[in-house]
Amino acid sequence: MKKAGLLIAIVLIVTSTIHAQTDSPAIKKWGAEVNLLWPIFPGNIYKGQVTFETYRKKDFAGDAYIGFHIRPFEFREDEGDFANYALTFGYRQFFWKGLHAEVYQAFGPGYNRNNVIDGKNYSSWDYELGLLAGYRWEFIKKEKRDKLRISPYISSQHGFYYLAAQTNPHPIRNFDGEAPIYVGTLNFGVKF
Repeated sequence: MKKAGLLIAIVLIVTSTIHAQTDSPAIKKWGAEVNLLWPIFPGNIYKGQVTFETYRKKDFAGDAYIGFHIRPFEFREDEGDFANYALTFGYRQFFWKGLHAEVYQAFGPGYNRNNVIDGKNYSSWDYELGLLAGYRWEFIKKEKRDKLRISPYISSQHGFYYLAAQTNPHPIRNFDGEAPIYVGTLNFGVKF
């Protein structure tokens, strides 16, 4: 009889704890976002990623992410037909509200067909690094956002990417070597 009473007490405690947890708003740790700008400008680049909030202390929070970067073949006057595909990963540190800095990395194959200098085809494994800063605007106020299943947002970032390593570089007309390039993003995302 004592065992049955103890079992009932444990079930009641666990049930009340679960009920209390479901009454409070769920913290949205996961997210997904796509870059709305790159398909239009510079064009023909598609980027998406999944984010995970690793920690939060008020506005000070961190997101780790993994995603993809797809640039189908296009003709470049100084190179020939060019394409690249990459697995992207990085970390985004939030400082105050939506203000953040991000470290970006991408690794994947790059292709050059019908090179304009020598007519050859090239393939290479490329590694790219980036450093960005930006701001994320939430569409819904925090009080309401916590009660919804998904929460949409827009973020914009500015910074620089640098092609840090390439296993098989292809010749490019009027090219003096790799240099950091300016990058801007406009991401649409949802937290869930």
